[in-house]
Amino acid sequence: MISLYGFLADIMGAKLAQKTFWLLGSFFIYILFSNWLGLFPGIGSIGWGHANGNMFKVTLPLFRGVNADLNTTLALGALFFLFWFIWAWKENGPLGILKHIFAPKGDMKGIMYFVMLVVFIAVGFLEVFSIIIRPFSLSLRLYGNIFAGEVMLETMLHKVPALGWLLPVPFYLMEVLVGLIQAFVFTILSAVFVMLICSHEGDEGHSEPGWVRI
Repeated sequence: MISLYGFLADIMGAKLAQKTFWLLGSFFIYILFSNWLGLFPGIGSIGWGHANGNMFKVTLPLFRGVNADLNTTLALGALFFLFWFIWAWKENGPLGILKHIFAPKGDMKGIMYFVMLVVFIAVGFLEVFSIIIRPFSLSLRLYGNIFAGEVMLETMLHKVPALGWLLPVPFYLMEVLVGLIQAFVFTILSAVFVMLICSHEGDEGHSEPGWVRI
């Protein structure tokens, strides 16, 4: 069994992992089981639609995969951004956040300090843009992969009607793996984004393997 807590502690440090694991671990569990539950029979295949040759095509399913709905993934991204801002504010304060984004890094003196100040201010505006789009990139990455999986399974189901029961089977197995990978990617990227804004020089390093195992 892989220790998710220990893995996050290796990335973020023990202090940040202890502070944020309740949310990051919840993200992982929720996304993982939402992805897998979307593969259950009846999800996306029971509902209203119309006849299409010898098949019935569902256009308005009664149930559908949770993360195949952009509203859900956008809500996850917005929730992450809210707590990212709270943790950044607590760790750095408003001036600390501005300094972290715009201030020159390293020990520079003289004219080089002013040159690098201009460079880091310009880079800081790019960093602000990067921060703003992070929740959207998290949301769209998760939504795109899960929705694409649904479309692929639907295509395989109707590609050869006589083998509609067999062709999707290998792809179902692949989607089980994709569901795990996407939950892991969302969690790890969230941890990295938090670490980038909250970590400081001299912070506590890595921890021993964690006590919460997934």
